Amino acid sequence: MNDNSIAVREKSANRSLERALHLLLVMEETGRPMGLTELSQATQLPKPTVQRLLSVLGNYSFSEKRQGRYHLGIAVLPLAHAFLLGSELTRVTLPVLQELAQSSEETVSLFVRLGFHRVLVQRVDGRHPLRYILPTGQRLPLHIGLGKVLAAALPENELHQLVEMAGDFHLATGELVTRKVLLGDIDQIRRQGYVISRNERTMGAASVGAPVVDANGMTIAAVAVAGHAERLTLKRLNDLSIEVRGAAKAIAERYDGGSRRI
Repeated sequence: MNDNSIAVREKSANRSLERALHLLLVMEETGRPMGLTELSQATQLPKPTVQRLLSVLGNYSFSEKRQGRYHLGIAVLPLAHAFLLGSELTRVTLPVLQELAQSSEETVSLFVRLGFHRVLVQRVDGRHPLRYILPTGQRLPLHIGLGKVLAAALPENELHQLVEMAGDFHLATGELVTRKVLLGDIDQIRRQGYVISRNERTMGAASVGAPVVDANGMTIAAVAVAGHAERLTLKRLNDLSIEVRGAAKAIAERYDGGSRRI
């Protein structure tokens, strides 16, 4: 959170609520137990304020304390489950993903953007499941691999914020990606309508993804096929891009149709 965001939060009429939500997000993004001082520094809130918020969150089981350190509580899990059950997007997506997993024989996933990250909301394994576990709800970067297909839908000002935040970085292969190269990649994705990734975030992994664009032209998600790089050659990924784009279109049509019936 930048200084401007902090100023807005502190002047908000719902300051206490915004502080509590920000605290939860910090705990989620860190992904490990944190002490009171560390949480105070990460949230830029006084320790007594953080302590008071943790006490309230603890009463509702949204935070837990163990050996002097705090982490998210069990109450966040039913919320995630309720989202998956109640989401129109995940409901209409599942049969499309199942069909794509069967035809491609690879792992198929649905990602949704959350700020400058992407979040896995649905996954179906094919005949050749991925060798590594990627849990539902996992937050991943937007500027690497499949995330770039969602980054390509960002308005120009947000895209440049993302690029500046990412800076120059290295892929899993060790290859350096500069800001200029990243912008070039995203421009290409915009022109071709899909993204291909090989050994970018994880060595040995390859994938192809396409945006799910609703009737208003908004990118609401990304559908992807992923598998081992030895099996998913560049030619195979390009061939699969046709199926992936077809699946993305089918999801959008079912989602828009469901929205109109409500």
